[in-house]
Amino acid sequence: MQKTVNKVVSNHPINGAVSDYYYYSPLPYQDGKATDPFLLLHHHGPMTLPPDNSGMPFGPHPHRGFETVTWIISGHVVHKDSHGYHSKIDAGGVQWMSAARGLIHNEYVEKSFKEEGGDLELLQLWINLPAKLKMTPAKYTGLQKQDIPVISADDDKVQVAVAGGNWNGHKGAIQSLTGVNAALINMKAGGKAAIDVATNRHILFYVLRGDVTVNGQPAGDRSLVLFDNDGDTINITAGTDAIILYCDGEPLNEPIAWHGPYVMNTQTEIMEAMRDERMGKFGFYID
Repeated sequence: MQKTVNKVVSNHPINGAVSDYYYYSPLPYQDGKATDPFLLLHHHGPMTLPPDNSGMPFGPHPHRGFETVTWIISGHVVHKDSHGYHSKIDAGGVQWMSAARGLIHNEYVEKSFKEEGGDLELLQLWINLPAKLKMTPAKYTGLQKQDIPVISADDDKVQVAVAGGNWNGHKGAIQSLTGVNAALINMKAGGKAAIDVATNRHILFYVLRGDVTVNGQPAGDRSLVLFDNDGDTINITAGTDAIILYCDGEPLNEPIAWHGPYVMNTQTEIMEAMRDERMGKFGFYID
C-alpha cells in the first residue's frame, strides 16, 4: 500500500552572513513531530563563489546531543574538531558526525578555494539522539564518494548512494546509532524507483532539484514532501533529471530542549551543556 502524501512544501533562500553565500532551510517544520527524529535540514547553494571570497560563514562551534550528516554535492568541505578528527571530503562524499556528549568543530573550505572561487553545494542534516545515547562518546567518519555503496535500478536510470543504514535491503556505508536510513537518489528523466518503508518510521523526503511524482503527487525544486503515517511504499517517477535526499527513522517521542548548537531533553541539561563546554569538557579546538 502506498503512503499518503500529506503536503508538499516549497522553500525559499536565506541570505547568509556573507553576501555571496545563501541556503535553504526545509527543516525544522512546524513543531517537528512530523519529522522526528530529523531536526534540521539546510541546503547550501547551489552557488558559485567568486575569487577572493570569504568561504563558508562558520567558525569553530560546539555541539551536543545529536548527529550531523553532511552531503557534499559540489566543491569540498574540510572538517576539523576538538577530538582530533580532521578530513577534507570532496563532491559525492559524506561527513557523518555524532556530537553526542560534546565536541567543538569547524567546517570550512581550503585557502585555494577562497582565492580562486568555485562551485559549492551541500546538505546538512541534524538527527536527534535519544536520551540514552546523548552522552555517548563523540565520533566522526568522513566518507569519500568511492566509500559509499551505490545501488542501480531501472536500467541505471536510478542511482542510490546509501550513506547510512540500508536501502531496500542493501547495506549502506555506516550503521548509525539510531538505525536511521539515509540515501541520496539521482534519477534520470523517466526513471522510476520504489522504496519499502515500515509504517512506524518517519520520513525525510527532500527534492534538491528536478520534477518528480511521489505517490501520485508532483514535487519540484527544493520541495519537502510530508507523508501520513500509513502504507509501506513510496513510488517515485522522475519527469526530469532529479536529485532527492531520502531518510527514514523511528520517532523518538521524547521531549526536546533546543538552544542553538545543543539539543537535549530538559533546560537543565542545556545549562549543563553550556557549562561543560566552558569548562573544556568538549575538548579544545586548535587551528
